[in-house]
Amino acid sequence: MIAVSLKNVTLLDKGKEILSNIDLDLFEGEQLTLYGNYLSDLLLAMIAGVISPSYGTIEIYGYKLQKNLRYVSSIIGYLPPKPYVPKSLKLKEYLELSCNRSGIKGANKKMQIETVLKKLNLSNLSETLLGRLSESELKVAALAYIFVGGYKIFVLSRPFENLSYNYHELVYSYLREASESGITCILSASSFDHLKETDKVAFIVNNKIIAQGIINELIKVVIDEYYLAIRPLDLKITIEKLSKFPTIKKLGFSRDGVIKIWLKDFKNDLATTIELLYSLNLGIQQMSIERLGMNEVMRQLYSKLVGEMHD
Repeated sequence: MIAVSLKNVTLLDKGKEILSNIDLDLFEGEQLTLYGNYLSDLLLAMIAGVISPSYGTIEIYGYKLQKNLRYVSSIIGYLPPKPYVPKSLKLKEYLELSCNRSGIKGANKKMQIETVLKKLNLSNLSETLLGRLSESELKVAALAYIFVGGYKIFVLSRPFENLSYNYHELVYSYLREASESGITCILSASSFDHLKETDKVAFIVNNKIIAQGIINELIKVVIDEYYLAIRPLDLKITIEKLSKFPTIKKLGFSRDGVIKIWLKDFKNDLATTIELLYSLNLGIQQMSIERLGMNEVMRQLYSKLVGEMHD
């Protein structure tokens, strides 16, 4: 079932297109992360019903958003870029407000709050004033406010921003469990590091989505993720020989004398390339198959997509 659908969604500001012809379909239980700084946050605000599109339609479970705002607001939990947290309240009182707003009462309210506090490792802070929490703890508290509300869709602006490592992992695990239980999650991210923890990604550049899809599939199509790393005795001679290899697409170098070799077709050219390397007696001291780190993969993916858009 399609949980969120956007068709030709456009946002104007004084006649200028801020977001243009956005098309997006997200199935129930999927997790999508938008990368595009404030443009992503604007799109999330439109999905949550906070901002109205100038043109186009947004449907939530088949209901047109602007005609069914009351219903939509009851099933979407929205975290803005800078959420307001009443620092005079205790954490537990703050979460009780969210439950009351969603009509969750009695034993269900108590169980919901205790479950979320436990999963986010906040139980020991339940009676603490929000004003006494650290920046990271406040961010998790704002997320917990959404998580206890019983929503079918989470719309979260930069949920991993300003989180400590431990809370980062706990929030990631919570969102993964939420997706597996059928909750649809739409996030925005301002760091490539946060894109590795999602099912699908969409890149917004110059007011448009320039690419979207399953993250691993995008990487396979666009990026040379794997490479062969060798450490030869004579760097200069080895580079001269490698420049004549028909299987090599490009070379990279590191300060410690390692040559990185990207192949035209890694799967089919690997064995041939290794055989050629050893046949030339280059005195290779070390050889290994390496993989780019996710940060570097996402940086290259984004750069390449933007470059193709301007070609």
